[in-house]
This record gives sequence, structure tokens and C-alpha cells, in this order.
Amino acid sequence: MPRSRPFVLGLLLSAGLMATASTAEAKIVVGQSIDGIKLGDTQAHVEQVLGPPAYKYEANGGSSWGYPTTLLGRVGLDSTHHVNAIWTASKRQKTSQGIGPGSSLAQVRKAYPKVKCSTGPFGPKSLICTLKSKYNGRAVETAFPFFTRSMGAREVDMNYA
Repeated sequence: MPRSRPFVLGLLLSAGLMATASTAEAKIVVGQSIDGIKLGDTQAHVEQVLGPPAYKYEANGGSSWGYPTTLLGRVGLDSTHHVNAIWTASKRQKTSQGIGPGSSLAQVRKAYPKVKCSTGPFGPKSLICTLKSKYNGRAVETAFPFFTRSMGAREVDMNYA
């Protein structure tokens, strides 16, 4: 066997393993988590995984922590300091189906046939597509908002419904 064949075979094997790893290590788990932060996690866990937030907003007994460089989004905490919402605009964050910020409407609908879409919060041409599920016995919504039908998803939002 010529020397180049084992090298090429090694490259192909490595590429295959990397593709498998990226699917297995999805950063968005629909209805559960984004970037290692799960709905219901404690404030302490959020700081352990993402570090201290760049900013915090306090409102209605809860807070919203901003992570503009890592998550490119926010983590919402309820009055008991547990995660009740997460969103990301990072195109590095994807589901096991390869869906995330920047994905097209057609890609979202193909990956998640049960998604329900309606007029979104950004005006009459915007759209928001939502998946409903349960996590730890609670209703959860995972949303993919679009400024327009022709633009990619602005972000991925997840929250207790």
C-alpha cells in the first residue's frame, strides 16, 4: 500500500469523526438547553458554565443576564434564581438537526415538521415559528423568530410557557 493511502484514510476518518461529534454535541437541545444552560438550572450553574454576565437587568422579581461575547444572547432567571428563559443569536449554536440562528424558514420547517408559524413581533412581515414540548414536567416553547420570511432566523429562544 503506498504511503499516501494511510494518510488519506486517516484524514477521511478524522473528518467523519468530527462530523459525528458536532451532531452529538449539539449546543441547542430543543425544549431543554442552549450552550450547556438548561431550563431550571441555578444562577450558580449559569456562572459556572458561562462566567459572570456582561450586564444584568432586574425586573418583576427576576433578572436577565447578558452574554454578548459567548452566548450572544441572554439567560432569564426567575425570582428563585433559576433559569426560566434562554436565547442566542450565535450562529455557532445549532440543534442536532443543524438548525440555529441564520437558518432559513425552509430549513426550520423541514427539520421540525410540527413547528407552528405565525406573524412575529417585528412587524407584519415578520414570522415566529414555535415548537411546544415539555421538560421536567413543564411546558416549554422553543421559538425561531424571523424579521422576514426571506431572512434567516434572527435567534433561537427557549422558555417555560
